Amino acid sequence: MEQLDAELPIRDIFAREIFDCDGNLTVETEVLAGEGIVGRVSVPSGAGINTVGNGDESGETAGQTEKAVEIINTHIAQELIGRNVFDQKEIDKALIRLDGTENKSALGAWAVFGVSAAAAKAAAAALKQPLYRYLGGVQAKSMPVPEMNVSAGVFLIPADGLPLRSQVKMCIEISRLTGTVTPDIREMLNKLVRAAERAGFQTGKDVSFGLNASAFQWYDRERNCYRFPYEGGTKERDVCRTSKEVTACYEELTEEFPISSIEDPLDCEDWNGWVQITETLGNRIQLAGNALFRSDPGRLEKGIKAGAANAVVVRAGLGGTLTELADLTKKAQEAGCSVTIGNNTGETADSLNADLAVAFRAARLRGGYPCHMEYMEKYNRLLRIEEKISEIG
Repeated sequence: MEQLDAELPIRDIFAREIFDCDGNLTVETEVLAGEGIVGRVSVPSGAGINTVGNGDESGETAGQTEKAVEIINTHIAQELIGRNVFDQKEIDKALIRLDGTENKSALGAWAVFGVSAAAAKAAAAALKQPLYRYLGGVQAKSMPVPEMNVSAGVFLIPADGLPLRSQVKMCIEISRLTGTVTPDIREMLNKLVRAAERAGFQTGKDVSFGLNASAFQWYDRERNCYRFPYEGGTKERDVCRTSKEVTACYEELTEEFPISSIEDPLDCEDWNGWVQITETLGNRIQLAGNALFRSDPGRLEKGIKAGAANAVVVRAGLGGTLTELADLTKKAQEAGCSVTIGNNTGETADSLNADLAVAFRAARLRGGYPCHMEYMEKYNRLLRIEEKISEIG
């Protein structure tokens, strides 16, 4: 993000509570600059978890959103009104200083990211530029590959080189032909292979699969192993595997199916296991850290030095301000890591992530399921961006 030699003061900042896709409360922020120029951003409710108050990802956000709105309309507004809306770095520095914590727990992610992004939108509007161009400059001209969820743990990844419309359409057609979602991963992958064939596509060539393992959910830190319930044949017994044994399971699965990406294949504190799995599978597939890095530059630096993971999933709002998000993305890319802009729980219809993916030259954008408009808006926004980029050449 470049500094502009221009001045336009922020006149007002206002936030309100709105509802997310699940009917839970989240925060929408508006930044007013100049005469009638407004930047508006609605932050997914999941981005504010564990920041202001004690909510969790089940939607227990009562009180949190109200407090975030109060913080924006009083403390943040008082700090930022009158500042130059084009000075994104200074706006973000002011937000960081005002919060004063490493994890933005004082002001909260809803407030910090919402104001930061809304200011950028206002600045882009003032210049009559799309947000991706304002943030990314002339280099913002490559399109991310869309990743589309088909179940809680599996997503479709179309091949590079196809027009975006063809990529999205392919994923939708395969998703529609997949049938009932099943928790058994092999059964689910077999369903997807058959669905792709019925739709006229070749797995491994036209489309591949991604897994969101979320291994932190089944890691037993006391026993230092990964627990697989019910594999022992009864509810009372389970199977425990070491990270090396889990890696061997993934290796077998990737040989059986056209899997090109696994997100969080191991626990976020199993650093040795991450190094091992990256050495074993990293030259064949993408091993993406989401919970591993938590959009935290310190954890990313540790992973880069250790050789843990070869890809990063970045979720807007979890990494603080737009400047911090841009810096984190750049740091990952300079280390040779692929970057995916991921979706959050409690999404809204805001298509901000599409602009961020193009602006920061992310390799992929995860927009969510094809059956909900709050997710499809991200893909539709990419279609419009692709048109503009094609016109420019």
